[in-house]
Amino acid sequence: MDDKEIVLSYKDVVLRVSDLNILKGPCYLNDQIIDFYFAYLSSSYNADANDILLVPPSTSYWFANCQDQQSLVNDFVEPLKFSSKKLILFTVNDNEDFSAAERGTHWSLLVYDRSQNYFLHFDSLPGMHRYHALKLYKAVKGFMGTASESSSKDGAKTLKMKAVGSAAVPFFKEAKTPQQTNGFDCGLYVMAIAEVICLWHSCERNGNDGDWLSAVEREVNAYLETTMRGEVLKLIEDLRKQ
Repeated sequence: MDDKEIVLSYKDVVLRVSDLNILKGPCYLNDQIIDFYFAYLSSSYNADANDILLVPPSTSYWFANCQDQQSLVNDFVEPLKFSSKKLILFTVNDNEDFSAAERGTHWSLLVYDRSQNYFLHFDSLPGMHRYHALKLYKAVKGFMGTASESSSKDGAKTLKMKAVGSAAVPFFKEAKTPQQTNGFDCGLYVMAIAEVICLWHSCERNGNDGDWLSAVEREVNAYLETTMRGEVLKLIEDLRKQ
């Protein structure tokens, strides 16, 4: 099969043969695979309440590197309805070449929890991504409130973000994270942690008590390095048959 041949179109994500070859490993995961899995999690666990947001990797990257703050508000913050979300999950990538996609070497996860008004950074290689996570945090921390509309002298409408309730600006914290045992499975940890958070949140809406941080510590471990690629490949195959 040709590497560019389409294997699956799911929501807004297209997977090709080349993506499946990466998933079979052992390889660093690309944007498309994580984007697909985020779309699947959102559809599976968040279809009704729509109060948790999994931001696509390309959008997270744009937040971290775009210099036009007003453009971010108009093009992403408002359409994605940040202010209505209880949890927002961003991917962190260390690609420094803005002209070329998928050039990074590490993935981590940045989670905003509105109930605590903080950002937690999950990095399966501790310290590896702090700079890039802080860069993304600084870019998005002011967007967690609600939007208000104002008019300029020429009548143009712009959106500005209000503070997050009466609380201070959300703070940043490194979270205790299960550690990978190799140099290429960081993306799997991002997907696994995101899945645990989504599952916990779905159960929490149904009245189950608990702490999603404890759920991550309890349910995510290095065993996923031997199982998760095969599970995602099977998921893709199952979706193809539908």
